[in-house]
Amino acid sequence: MDTSVKLWSAFLGLVLLVLYRRRAARASNPQGLPYPPGPEPELIIGNARQIPSHSSWLQYTEWRKTHGDIIHLEALGNHIIVLNSYKTAHDIVALKSIYADRPISPMISVLMGWDRVVSSMPHGETWKRYRKILHPYLHKDAISRNTEHMMKDTRRLLALLMNSPDEWDRSLRLHTGRLIIMYTYGHKVESAEDEYITVAEEAISSTATLIYPGAVLVDIFPIMRFIPSWFPGATWKRNAKRWRKMVNDMVEQPFERVKAELSAGTALPSFTSAMIQDGGYDHNDITWCAGSLFAAGADTTYGTFITFMLAMAKNIDIQKKAQAELDRVMKPGILPTWEDRDRLPYIECLMKEVLRWCPGTPMALPHALSGKDDFYNGYYIPKGSIVLVNLWAMSRDEATYKDPNRFYPERFENPETAEVDPRTWVFGFGRRTCAGVGFADASFFFLVTYILSTFDVSPPRDADGKELEVDPPFTTGVLCHPEPFKCNIKPRSEAAISLIKAGVDEL
Repeated sequence: MDTSVKLWSAFLGLVLLVLYRRRAARASNPQGLPYPPGPEPELIIGNARQIPSHSSWLQYTEWRKTHGDIIHLEALGNHIIVLNSYKTAHDIVALKSIYADRPISPMISVLMGWDRVVSSMPHGETWKRYRKILHPYLHKDAISRNTEHMMKDTRRLLALLMNSPDEWDRSLRLHTGRLIIMYTYGHKVESAEDEYITVAEEAISSTATLIYPGAVLVDIFPIMRFIPSWFPGATWKRNAKRWRKMVNDMVEQPFERVKAELSAGTALPSFTSAMIQDGGYDHNDITWCAGSLFAAGADTTYGTFITFMLAMAKNIDIQKKAQAELDRVMKPGILPTWEDRDRLPYIECLMKEVLRWCPGTPMALPHALSGKDDFYNGYYIPKGSIVLVNLWAMSRDEATYKDPNRFYPERFENPETAEVDPRTWVFGFGRRTCAGVGFADASFFFLVTYILSTFDVSPPRDADGKELEVDPPFTTGVLCHPEPFKCNIKPRSEAAISLIKAGVDEL
């Protein structure tokens, strides 16, 4: 068959597919209600060329000014709904169980295998079972009873910061890896090049530009997943095969190591060892529940930690106020414990503001409307729609947060006038709220209080001693956080140095 005939046949098939999808959507909308507003679509392809490929939260936030809190996009018959305010997200994805599903991405889910991780798994019996398995280990009360390893490892971080202040970012990344790997697998990480960390970083980084709608053609035309990897132009298929192996290695290798350590009698307490010893779980239950913890924990926690460091370097007055509270509440030479948290209200406000000021995942993982069509405020949302929750827009909503670009913990200080607690939305909505909230919250508390108790964080200075502005670029993938930047980290006093050294001696 002539090449031009093949191309025209493919184009005609695409047109017929799009027309079929659009007709099916209209047929299930007997009232003739409109879609939510959105940018003007093009003929046949709809909004396909307008969907942002990176930093999408910024474009959706800009479109909010024109189209409002709920936006509709359509690409080749696929419907996308963007929720730009806390109210719309709460009303739609938090209160309605039909939005608890995840979209099936042929690339991410099927070819790369991320649909076996709890956060990306479709809503169903396996997802429910995994969430039930994880709950006893991750709810806030369970975490609060097991904070000793967090306290010890944060003390190790203090020593690293004191001994190598110019490598603070590397130490921070090592610390976050240590926390989640020790909790999940009982493995002591000694360097940032530890195989657990490097394998996870490779696997997770592969999804950075692929997770949102339209990133690759196979997500628009699922039948392309059957194209063989040797086929000309199928580089994406070969990449998917390589990335799938990374995902498998990320969960299988640590599991096998824990099994071997249990047999040798050398295993340290961990989530994985506890599940193996329980005897009531199969191989997939253990590997993928543990892998879900591992995959979700390290990068998101690191993003929050480095954002905190940036906030302190840029807001010395706020840093001093938090330190003053710690000095007033804690006895000299004593670092906070979990039981001290209620006595540190300004620290609590500071933690909230870090989460609000730069949400670690500015676009929450996509939801999917399954089962039936939905209607909201006179708008029609067709079954099968991909629903994106724009957390960045919520963080910059002037109706919710006064002067939203300002880092201002005092906005949460007065219970009678406090603005919306970002922890009600930054970890997700409804049944898809992050299962690891308790772990993330506890580790963040110890990082903030231990660093502020012992160090001053300030902007770098030039050769003449003049302070330089701290304004690093931010990552633009699934996670959004500052790129590593220069700052000065210095122990607050000789007493602080002694406290850091004493903490290491006690380990």
